[in-house]
Amino acid sequence: MRSRRGALAGLALLALAPPLACGSSTGAVAPLAGSPAKILLVKGYALQAILAQDRNISRTFIGRTTYVISIDGSRPAAPRLAGAVEPTANYASFAAFATDMASGRLPGADHAVMYDIEKWTATPVAEQQHPLEYMARFSKLAKAHGLLPILAPARDLTLVHGGSCVKRQGENLSQAYIRCDLAGADADAAVLVVQSQVVQYDVPMFHNFLALAVKQARAGNRRIAVVAQLATAPLGRVASLAELVSAARSVGELVQGFSLNVRMADIPAAQELLRWFNRP
Repeated sequence: MRSRRGALAGLALLALAPPLACGSSTGAVAPLAGSPAKILLVKGYALQAILAQDRNISRTFIGRTTYVISIDGSRPAAPRLAGAVEPTANYASFAAFATDMASGRLPGADHAVMYDIEKWTATPVAEQQHPLEYMARFSKLAKAHGLLPILAPARDLTLVHGGSCVKRQGENLSQAYIRCDLAGADADAAVLVVQSQVVQYDVPMFHNFLALAVKQARAGNRRIAVVAQLATAPLGRVASLAELVSAARSVGELVQGFSLNVRMADIPAAQELLRWFNRP
């Protein structure tokens, strides 16, 4: 969910969809068969940029619930969409979340909270070292206050020095993520975002990683919604719509949706993806 390489805006699409038809070699993508996405998670400034460039795209939200995520304390006004809009707060630190809850600083308009726990300065080292403990505490506290808990642990938590579970020699990050049970969602969590975008170009690997993550998540929480993350330019390589769809198609029957990181320069690609999910 981060913005480490370039100015990233996050757009998360949770699509309740069947397997998708293959795209052509020219880059054209066959439309989605079946119902369109029922739930969307969208970072507020990304949604504002998408709507600013094409107001007609607001029609793609008909019949959906959209979680509008605030970043870095910014709380843009929730846009008027055809579907339901749920303001969502984003936290990279459990300590900050607990402090806000104790002091009453979390706006009453927020209905959900996301825990973006990663190996970065925004997450305290103690939380990085013990991610399962702090994710469970985050979910429990959120649920106790009537909020929807969304967990987004990064694969690089297995690289944290002194961590409770770290990457072994010969493992890749996806293998370490699974062995360390980072997808093992606690009973109070509502949504798990699997940060899988770095492997999206290797479709078999992407599929296998998500298959293991979903199985692990459901073992601890049968009701959790699992979301696969995609990006318009993971590690700086720009993805085509056909490539994004190919990855999405491979896990269409495994996950409840997709999380998309999109650079501000790639807002048109996000618009096309929204339109694509709505084609009959």
